[in-house]
Parts: sequence; structure tokens; C-alpha cells
Amino acid sequence: MNIISGTARNIELSVPAGLEVRPTSGRARKALFDSLGSFAGIGVLDLCSGSGALALEAASRGAERAFMVELSPIHCRIIKENIEKVRKAGVAAPLEVINCSILDVRRYLDAVYSSNLIFADPPYAISAELFSEIFKNQDFTCAASGCTVIWELPDTPGTIGDFIDNPAFSDFELRRFATTTFLKGIVK
Repeated sequence: MNIISGTARNIELSVPAGLEVRPTSGRARKALFDSLGSFAGIGVLDLCSGSGALALEAASRGAERAFMVELSPIHCRIIKENIEKVRKAGVAAPLEVINCSILDVRRYLDAVYSSNLIFADPPYAISAELFSEIFKNQDFTCAASGCTVIWELPDTPGTIGDFIDNPAFSDFELRRFATTTFLKGIVK
């Protein structure tokens, strides 16, 4: 898996072994990022970061800062390796790994306040549960108010309904790139 564009273009990222991490395909990531436009001056938060690919792609494309929240210590070590790779390629933005559950919002609350764009790609089996819980958390919704959220949806038929009826999430739209569907919306 490579960084697609920007300062660190073509840098190969490490990915944790096994099936725990399901990186967003290069085609889907390219189409998604190209659709988002400029990253200049924005802060990015990547929840369930896995390899850090989404935040690091944003940093390569000019994001001002990026935070990666990941529960697995093994994945956090790989994210740190990937950070070093993009730094060597010239990415100078502050990049921070936060080792905690995305439900432990108070551990990364400052990162939420510092972000304009939030990516989330949790394990499919718990994605809907995490989405519901995080948008019930008043600390998160207050800090993220006005932020754009892009949540990668499970590929299980019929699960979209678990995501689109959340009262803390507005102006949502579904975007499908390659075989991946993203929910994009604004935190109220």
C-alpha cells in the first residue's frame, strides 16, 4: 500500500499482518481523496487508524496536522514506522499517534478540537455500534461540531440504515468508490 499523492507520493506503507486491518483499497482511497479537494490548512483525525494510511495520505497532500487513534499497540508501532517513512519523504506536519479506544474520547479530545476532517474505518463487525456510541458522546459531538466525518461502511447488505438515522450527524451523503462505500456528513 502506497501514499498516492503529495509530498510522500509512492512511499510504501507497512500494514499489520493478518485480517485485523483491512486497509481501504488504493483505488477507493484515491477517488475519495481526489473528491475532497485541498487539504491545506486543515486538521485530520483518523479513528481506528490501522496503518495510519488515511491520515498520512492527508498529511502528504498538505494537511496542517494529523492525529491517529488506534487501540492495538502493534498497530500503533506500525503507524509510527509509517510516520517515519513519510517524514523522510518531506512531510513536516505534526503527526501524533494516540493509543486508545475511539470510545475513550477524553484521551484524544484535544485532537478532536484541532480537527476539521475525521476519518473512521473501524472493524466492520463493530462499526455500527461504534458509530452509535461515539455520536451519543457529548464530549465528542461538542468538540467535533461542524467537522466533516467520513466513515467507511461495512460491506454487509442492509447495514446502511444503522448509520443514516443518527440525530448528531447531518447533511449525510453516501459515496461509493470502487467496492467501498463511505458515509460523509457533518457533526451537528
